[in-house]
Formats: sequence, C-alpha cells, structure tokens
Amino acid sequence: MHVKKRFQLDQIRRILIIRTGPLGETILTTPVIRALRDRFPQAHIAYMVAPGREELVSANPDLNEVMTYQRSVPKQIYSMMKRSFQMAVVLQPTFRLVLHTFLARIPFRVGFETNSGGRRLLHVAVPNNIEQHETARYLDVVRGLGIEPDDDEPEMCIDESTQKWTDEFLTNAGVDIKRPLIGLNPGAGATYRRWAKERFAKVGDLLHKTYGAQICITAGRREGTLPQEVADLMSCSPIIINDTTTMQLAAILQKYDLFISNDTGPMHLSTAVKTPTIALFGASNPLQWGPIWPQHTVIAHKSLENITVEEVFAAAAKMKKQEKGLTHP
Repeated sequence: MHVKKRFQLDQIRRILIIRTGPLGETILTTPVIRALRDRFPQAHIAYMVAPGREELVSANPDLNEVMTYQRSVPKQIYSMMKRSFQMAVVLQPTFRLVLHTFLARIPFRVGFETNSGGRRLLHVAVPNNIEQHETARYLDVVRGLGIEPDDDEPEMCIDESTQKWTDEFLTNAGVDIKRPLIGLNPGAGATYRRWAKERFAKVGDLLHKTYGAQICITAGRREGTLPQEVADLMSCSPIIINDTTTMQLAAILQKYDLFISNDTGPMHLSTAVKTPTIALFGASNPLQWGPIWPQHTVIAHKSLENITVEEVFAAAAKMKKQEKGLTHP
C-alpha cells in the first residue's frame, strides 16, 4: 500500500465510489458500500456505475445516490465536480478514472495502483492483487483507509414494486409456492463457460422427479433459443424466464430454493440475494470468481465436460435451504 499523505477521515461527508464494470464485478463490490457506510454513517455516498447497471445498486439502503458514467468526459467531470465530493474510491485500476476524479477536484482519492499511471494522483494506492477472490480485492481498497469490514458477502437489494411484480409473475406462470422451485441457467457470455444443455436437462428432470420440484430456465436476451433447446430435451415442462430487467431477475432468483448456473452474471445475482447456488466452473477461475460463502457449492474441473450429471445432482441433494429445504414429495 502507498499513502501519500494523511487525510482526516472524520471530516469526510461526501463520498463517490466508482466501478464501471459488468454485472458480476459490480455485484462483488457491494461489501465496499457496506464497509464505507459503517465507517461513515452520516456521509452522502454515491456510486457511479456503467450504463445499464444502475439497478444493481439502486435499491441499496447504504447509498444516497446512483450516478451513471457518461461518455462525454467534460460532462462527466462537471457532474462530479458540482457534487463537491471529498473522497473518491476508485474500484478499478484505470488511470483514466483516477484522472477524472482529479480534474473534478475531489481532494482525497483512493484506489488501486493503476495499469498505466501506477500510484499517480492517488493519496492511498493499494496493489491490484488478482490472486484472491474479487470481493477481497475490492475490500483491499477500504482496508487501505484503515477500515476493517465486518463481512465480505455481496448483496442485491430489491425494491417493493419489483417484489410485487415478481409475486404476480410467478403466480401467472403457474408456480405453486408449496413446491420446491429450482432454477437452471444454461447460458453464459462465452460458449466455453457453458455446461452441456443435455446435462442441464437431465439434472432438471432428476430434480423434478426426486423432489417434485418446479424447474425454471433462466436465460439472457443474447442466448437466443438456448432455453427452449434445454426445455425440449426435458421430460417435465419447465418455465422459461428470458425477458426481465436485472432487478426483476434478481427478485425471481430470490424465490428459488436452489439455482444451478454456469459462471456468469445471474450466478452472482443469485448469491447476492442469498439463494443457495451451485456454480459450475471449467476454464475460468473459481478461486477468483466462485461463490465462497458456505450456503453455496462450487463444482470445478479443468473442463466443463468433466462435470457429470451425477456430480451436480449429488451436490443439489446435499443443499437444503434452512427455512424451506428440498424434501421428497
């Protein structure tokens, strides 16, 4: 860690957090929000996210404001400047963002040593250590301020209107709340991170037959016909969910008793709403990206082809939600 000068933290009343990343990375920064709120209970805390990621933090009670990163650099800098932030917490090693906070005259700047600028323009600079879990990496930044977080579990907060929408959606879809509800997520942005659709279908059928579970298949808009292809391979009739907002999807995932997913955004959403999750990893790094908290299970092999249906089903059989576990019908 590099500290240029000591700053009186007790004087800070306005804080800006910046992370302009994808869904998963944004979710994994939420322990930082909680740690800063615990240390600065009276401060105005804003979070600047990438366009389209606002719902990931918009209902977070520890934030006062959510800002969207703007393509126009002058507008971006002016937007930060007029809010008179006293401290910027930059959660990515991007010198451009550090420079923006400097030009916006934010007097105290904290973040990672950047890829191109090193420690320049930062008052507290911490190493960008990717040889650890992502949540631990982000929390290194607040530890650089002398703040020790109480916990490292990510969270996703859902507003009341979305909760109501979800109840109506599931009722209209024919979901019986008395039966276990299990989600399958066969998609991923990269095909090498997709477990075989035939195996998802077999696991879904086994869970339906063994536990009387209702099966939902979750898919993003970019995954085309994949959810229907999985459904067509199944003996039971799953519910396909593929046209929701981010918060709506999170609210649906929160209703599940279990979620089985490739390494992708919905997997991070599921763990953030505290739904027991089985995360399937092949070539990607589970030590950096997997859900490390005790209610979840990571199944990792060098290749997804080495993960068997029997292995996933056995993991599911062991995972029972404390309040409403899976039971034989």
